[in-house]
Amino acid sequence: MISEPELVGGTVVPAPRTGDVVAGGTGSSDGPPPTAPASRRPWLWALGGAVAASAVWAGGLYAYEHRAADLGGYRVSRNLCLDAEFTALGGALGSKDKKEITTSVAEHVTLDRSYCDFQLGRKSDGLDYGVSITYKLHKETDPEAEFDALHLPAAGDGDLRRAERVEGIGERAYVLVPAEEFAVLELVVLDGRAVFRVDVSFPYDDTTIEYGEERQRGVQALLSLKDHVMADTQALMDELRRPA
Repeated sequence: MISEPELVGGTVVPAPRTGDVVAGGTGSSDGPPPTAPASRRPWLWALGGAVAASAVWAGGLYAYEHRAADLGGYRVSRNLCLDAEFTALGGALGSKDKKEITTSVAEHVTLDRSYCDFQLGRKSDGLDYGVSITYKLHKETDPEAEFDALHLPAAGDGDLRRAERVEGIGERAYVLVPAEEFAVLELVVLDGRAVFRVDVSFPYDDTTIEYGEERQRGVQALLSLKDHVMADTQALMDELRRPA
């Protein structure tokens, strides 16, 4: 339908026809109405959240598994013979033979190992007791689960000594009581991530070692040193918990 023309500012402007769209107006249209932009699919949001949560969990697990172990203040010993003064044992047996000292250290990201070997005795006796010390610091795994299995005598291994539990040193400690067939007094100590082993061997005289009396004398002599060995080992443990 055509309407009458209108006069605008002295100019004749045709009136709009039905169905036309006037600028700024609404009008009508034969086509479909415009649609709103499609929103993101809900499952994409859920997937993104799951991935983010998984990444956070994995990062937390990695940090937990690789966290620094609690070493109880223990440090590596780069000269175990220097750290192990063993004054109590030395007072009972005599001074260290400085010519017969062996020390070593092996450092690793998971385990530090230190070793010391020396002799104690008096020149007047002519015989020296052998002393060996092993110190291991486990920096990743906990040695507690395998401590007994590794350090206590087992049937069939040829070690006839018996283990005696001792208190007052470390978290768990044993003395392996010497036997005539194995004249070595041994102290093993577990203290957190640190493991100590101290061996003291009797200096048999080659001319009398075959006699039962000499072997028994060696066993008794070693047993009398148990408290000295424990005191010196405790002093070593205290030293290795001090800053270097």
